[in-house]
Amino acid sequence: MAQGDNTQEQLASISVEIAALHELRQICDRALGYCLTLTGSEFAFTGLLQDANEGVIASGQAEVSDQVMDIAAIKGFSASSDFYRSFHLMALRSSVVGVVIKENRSYVANDVDQDPHSVGQPSGHPAVRRFLGAPLRLGANVIGMIGVANKQSGYDSGDERLLTTLAGQVAVAVGNARLYQRQRQTIAELQQKLHERLTELERAQLLGRERQRIAGALHDHIEQEIFLIGVRLRSLLEDRSIEARLAQEIQELRRLAISAADEVRRAIFHLNGEEELGNLTDDIRSLVQEFQHTSGIGVHLSVSGSPTAATEAVHDVVHLVVREALTNVVRHASATVVLVSLRHEAARLEVVVQDDGTGAPETLLRTFPDSYLHFGLRHIRQAVIDRGGSLEVTNGDEVGLVVRASIPYPTEPA
Repeated sequence: MAQGDNTQEQLASISVEIAALHELRQICDRALGYCLTLTGSEFAFTGLLQDANEGVIASGQAEVSDQVMDIAAIKGFSASSDFYRSFHLMALRSSVVGVVIKENRSYVANDVDQDPHSVGQPSGHPAVRRFLGAPLRLGANVIGMIGVANKQSGYDSGDERLLTTLAGQVAVAVGNARLYQRQRQTIAELQQKLHERLTELERAQLLGRERQRIAGALHDHIEQEIFLIGVRLRSLLEDRSIEARLAQEIQELRRLAISAADEVRRAIFHLNGEEELGNLTDDIRSLVQEFQHTSGIGVHLSVSGSPTAATEAVHDVVHLVVREALTNVVRHASATVVLVSLRHEAARLEVVVQDDGTGAPETLLRTFPDSYLHFGLRHIRQAVIDRGGSLEVTNGDEVGLVVRASIPYPTEPA
């Protein structure tokens, strides 16, 4: 039991480390090092399908004979440049390696020579006596695999579970790295086109459309996925049976997820143009409509006063407060109705989110600013304070919980 707990802590720590990397080479190299250590293998490799945009639909016995896998990284033996050029591209077929992707499942072969899927090994390749492979999955797609070889005692179900778990973490990191690379490539291509061919007016028009397209993609896909990751991590934190060390690792993961969501949100605001009035109200209206649709809880949005040019300067923190408050409602409040209120004043914006649910224990209301178990509330409180504002969380006069934030507009320098 103690060994299992230690392995889970290691995997959580590895996940944090790999998630912070942006380059495919770094991700694969770091992951393979851990594969060798955790499974006691002689060597390991990572293979990625050559078409990074499609992958293989994970629907059982997929036909992928026309797919090619690139051996993106190897660890444990030094392949010569000639060997790598000759064999790094592998046509997928029913080999002990190919079956992992063709059938979308982990595969163990503790006697490779006698395995029914064995098709031999290329000249110059180190002997593979025992093999374990696990697919890299992103959603419904298989994008590649991780393989390890030649554990002296052979691979068992524990090794299989461990490699499958690690493969899931690596797949997410690979997906994020590819997205990061595509964004950099898109920006570079856009800059080149703007400098080489377009007039000033055409540049402005194209840049505006491109900003809207990128902002839409960030909002519709990346921001929502990061938000769901944060919600699931918070659910894990609320399980009081987890050990303190693992809770700290999960807490750090959630902090990274929230930080990433904040950065994406800021990027969206800059891409859309902060000078456009009405963005905040439209954004909060979309947020509460989506919440009402997914949760089934009624939401009323009340807006009073008139927004000014300064309003958009607090757009991101207001969105963060309302989103976290609504998330708490659906997870904890047992509410049927929520009121979201925005009141524009001359120098500040007042935000109130109140539900008709069960409220919160007084102990939580006193301790959440310093409790790692309530990271979401603590995070929005700090975000508001960092803008010079204040945040209160209290029970309502009769029912429910009230989250009240007062956020000043930034002042112009003298």
